[in-house]
Amino acid sequence: MGVPTSLRSRLGDRAPWLKRMYGVYWSARRVCRAAVSAAAAPYFPPETTYVGSLGRVWAVSVESRAPSIAAFFCGEDVRAASRGRVWWRSVPARVARIADEGGLPIVRLLEPDRWPADLLRRAVVVPLLVDLHADLPADPDALAAQLVRGRTRGDFRRIRHGNFSYRITGDPAEISEFYARYHAPLLADRFPEDGRVVPVEEMLDKLGQGGELVCVEIDGDWVAGIFNIANERSYELGSLGIRDADETVRQKGVVAALVVRSFERAVELGLDRLWLGQSLPFLGRSSVYFKTKWGGVITRDLSIPELHMFIDLRHAATRRMLSATPLIHAEGDALVVSTWLAPGEKPVHDTIRDVGQFPGISHWYVLGQPHTLAAADVRLSASERIVRVPVTLSDDRPLWLGETLAARQPPAP
Repeated sequence: MGVPTSLRSRLGDRAPWLKRMYGVYWSARRVCRAAVSAAAAPYFPPETTYVGSLGRVWAVSVESRAPSIAAFFCGEDVRAASRGRVWWRSVPARVARIADEGGLPIVRLLEPDRWPADLLRRAVVVPLLVDLHADLPADPDALAAQLVRGRTRGDFRRIRHGNFSYRITGDPAEISEFYARYHAPLLADRFPEDGRVVPVEEMLDKLGQGGELVCVEIDGDWVAGIFNIANERSYELGSLGIRDADETVRQKGVVAALVVRSFERAVELGLDRLWLGQSLPFLGRSSVYFKTKWGGVITRDLSIPELHMFIDLRHAATRRMLSATPLIHAEGDALVVSTWLAPGEKPVHDTIRDVGQFPGISHWYVLGQPHTLAAADVRLSASERIVRVPVTLSDDRPLWLGETLAARQPPAP
């Protein structure tokens, strides 16, 4: 049996009252540090620099989901290189310097009115997350017709060949097992830096408020599940889990199978809307792409924090990001997309295809060099949702995306 070595353990053995004082001291210290941190945040916000093989992100007051956001710019090998705090008055100069060096500054402005207007004009306002929902028909046959479409046919083929069976449970013991063996391992594997694991107590509390676990089995073996919540009018997709984060199971199509079964369950309950959850505001092969192919409509929750992204179009890294993963951002009450059009036939084809695949987007800003847009003018002009924005690249001065969009010529009638 080991001998206790910590001060708290030794105090517990010899002077219990000192152990209690020790605990009170550290509890008070944590509370004080949290209070001081909250008070300092508007003046000395936290900063983190993320680096990867493709670039560098400087994030200010962005903590939730920051590593995943940085990965779209830095690459999948993104990591936090440094952390600290920054004096808020020095932020504008740091933004200019980091962007000039080819990095991407992302700032959450807690009080935007305090910041210089010329700084705000440079940025685009990006919701941290976007919501997605799908309206439901009243009967299963209509649902099948709604779900089986071009982008989902491959998913349905995998589901048919997967030999899946389903069951629904509200057993607290199975919920606890799902949390420990399915949900927590999956988030730790897929989002090691910033995946939020819903506490098992929260799941158990939701059992009395419409919560239920939809399980997928293969040959009678429980391999995956999703904890959903049935509300009065809607059905919410919640926490997903795959046993031991087994990648081979995921590749068999269990996520698509769970989504389809959740749609069916919502119709069985007579509900008229399914909430597909929240996603980061990037297109390309992202979770937004996956959810919209099931009929998801992109919307904006005004309670979600907003980020100011300072994108300097002079740099190849920023243009690459906008080309590979077009960015959803806010324009007034609407959601719009900005993308960079690279030369060639395929980028034009992909852009025109994507414009019709993401409902909820007001219009698309297609940026590109003048000769690239001119070559694609006939095809791009076929869609009223596309706004062409020519950009003449130059190293002489910054080309901020926010200022570029503000100065654009209005589309021809």
